Amino acid sequence: MKRKVVNRLIAASLVSVMTLGTLTACGSSDSGSDSGSDSGDGTTLKVAAFEGGNGTQIWEDIVAAFEEENEGVTVELEMSSQLDQDLTKEIRNGDVPDVVYYNLGQESGFTETMLKENAIADITDVFDDELKGKLLDGILDGTDAQPYADGKIYLAPIFYTPTGFWYNKNLIGEGKQYELPTTWEEFFALGDQAKADGISLFTFPQAGYFDATMYSMLEQAGGMDFYNAALQYDENTWTSEEGQKVLDTIGKLVSPDYTQEDTVANANADGGFKINQQNVIDGKALFMPNGNWVIGEMAASTPDDFEWGMMPAPKWEGDETQAVYTFTEQMWIPADAPNMDLAKEFIKFMYSDTVVDILLGNTTTDEETGEESPSPVVAPVKGAADKLPEGTTKDCYAATTADDIVTVTGKWATTAPIEGLNMNEATYKPIESINTGDMTVEEWQAQLVETWEKCAAALE
Repeated sequence: MKRKVVNRLIAASLVSVMTLGTLTACGSSDSGSDSGSDSGDGTTLKVAAFEGGNGTQIWEDIVAAFEEENEGVTVELEMSSQLDQDLTKEIRNGDVPDVVYYNLGQESGFTETMLKENAIADITDVFDDELKGKLLDGILDGTDAQPYADGKIYLAPIFYTPTGFWYNKNLIGEGKQYELPTTWEEFFALGDQAKADGISLFTFPQAGYFDATMYSMLEQAGGMDFYNAALQYDENTWTSEEGQKVLDTIGKLVSPDYTQEDTVANANADGGFKINQQNVIDGKALFMPNGNWVIGEMAASTPDDFEWGMMPAPKWEGDETQAVYTFTEQMWIPADAPNMDLAKEFIKFMYSDTVVDILLGNTTTDEETGEESPSPVVAPVKGAADKLPEGTTKDCYAATTADDIVTVTGKWATTAPIEGLNMNEATYKPIESINTGDMTVEEWQAQLVETWEKCAAALE
C-alpha cells in the first residue's frame, strides 16, 4: 500500500474517534438480513473502496471481471480518498454498502470503530477448506483477520506485504562498503563503523512505522506464544525479560548515536517522511523500517542505478530464526449489508486466479511526472509472489518463505472504546521523545504497562 492509502504502519487506534452507535441502528445485526435497501435485490452489489496509492484502475478491472463471471450482476463501485467520512454519512442515512475495502490501522480508526460497534459481519464461512488451502499458511490466524481472537474471521486479508529494514544495496552487501548484519551486535557495530564515515545507521519515516518492527521483535524475543499473549495485552508483556529486551534495543537504536539527526523533525505525514526515506537513498542513513510500497513511493527521486534491499529486523545472538512481520490489507462486509450472499462471493473472488493476475499487473502513475510504472499488488495466495518479475520486490516476498524465517501477522486486539486513549500515541510516539531525550526507556515502559492494563480491562 502506498502513502495515500494510509499514513503507513500507524498502529490500530483504540479510540472511538467517531460516534457510530447510530450505524448499527440502521438495521438488525443479523448478518443474513435484508435491510430493505434498493440494492438489496441479490443482483446489484455496492462495493466501497478506499482510493489510495494502488490507483482506481485496479478496482475497475476487478469489478468488470466479477460482472463478467457473474452474469446479471451489476457492481456499483464507490471510491473515495475520504471513505471513512463518506461511509459514516451514508450508513447513518441507511445506505449500507455490501463490501468495504478499508484497512485496520487508518488514522481515522473507522474499521476499528465498526468492530467495536459489532457492525462488521462474521465471514468465517467464506473460508472453507478449499479456499484455506489456497492461502498462505497462517494468514488467517492473526488478529487482523480474527480481531476478537475468538476463532471467527471478520476481516478478509486480500493483499499482503512483508516488512523489514530497507537499505541501500549499493552500499551494503557482499563485496560492498559494508557487510549485511544479521544480529543486533553486528548491526550496532556497523553503526559505529558508519558513524566514523559520517553516515547514520538508522532513520524512520514516522514513529508509527515501528509497529511492524515491534511486532517482529516481540516474536523474536519470546516466540509465538509470547507474541500472541502480547497482542492480547498480557500483563507481563513489558516487564518480562523478553519485553525489556525489545524496549532496550529500540531505545538504543533510536538514540542520537545511531539515528540520523533530522529524523524526528521530518517524521510527519506532510512530506517530511519522504525526506527521511530519501536519506537512505542518498546514503545519509543505512536502514529504515518500511515495506515494498516505498519503491513506487520514492520512484521519482530514486537514481536509475540505485538498488533497494530488505532484511528482517536483526536477531539477538544465538536465535535460530528471524521474524518477519507481514502487513495485510483487509476487506469486510457490514453486518447490515443488503446482499450478504453476493458480498461473500465477491470476497471469495478476490482470491481467484483472475484477481491474482489483475493485482500483479497493476500500474500507478506518478503525480509529479505523469509517468506510469509497474506497481504489483500481491494476494495472499500460494504461488502468487512467484509470478513477480525478478528484482527487489520478488526478493522481498521470497524472504518470507525461507526455512529460518517466522512469518508474523496480527495486530493489537480490538477492545471496547477507551476514553482518552490513542494507541499510536501511547505505544509508538514516545520513540520520538526517546530520541530527543524528553523521555527515557523506563518512562516509555511505564506508559506501556499502563496502556496494556487499560486494554486488558477493555477486551471484549
